[in-house]
Amino acid sequence: MIGTKISKSDFDGGLYAECAVWCNANNATIEDKGDYYECVSVPPLSIEELKECKIDELKAARDAEEVQPIEYGDHVYDYDSKARDRMAVAIIALESMGADTTIDWTTADNEDAVVTAKDLRAISTSVANRSNALHVKYRKLKERVLQCTEAKEIEAVKW
Repeated sequence: MIGTKISKSDFDGGLYAECAVWCNANNATIEDKGDYYECVSVPPLSIEELKECKIDELKAARDAEEVQPIEYGDHVYDYDSKARDRMAVAIIALESMGADTTIDWTTADNEDAVVTAKDLRAISTSVANRSNALHVKYRKLKERVLQCTEAKEIEAVKW
């Protein structure tokens, strides 16, 4: 199908659709050439582009794990941005009411847990430790990617 031309003046939607399906399965695309569309090969990515893509993939995996729920005590707590904001506010409020003040907290598995400011800070500390480990792992994998000289080496690097 490479080289197939589809006229704009006598447009054939069926042929265009057939080309699109074929292109999607064969690393090709349909380019607008002005008066017509043409099926063309997509050039392979350079080693540097492959490295950038892999590093972005590793960052995304790290970032996704960073906001996963975290275990503390007998419960699992959410730790996405909304949960972090709520914890920060709760810590301030609890500390202003006294060290032994508690509140009921809904956990990631929808159970109720009684927590103190100390508990919420401990959850944040656990997350910080996890985050540090994830960043160390990311940096090591990124360095491996940067040392690669072939596409297959880059593909072999897994989170």
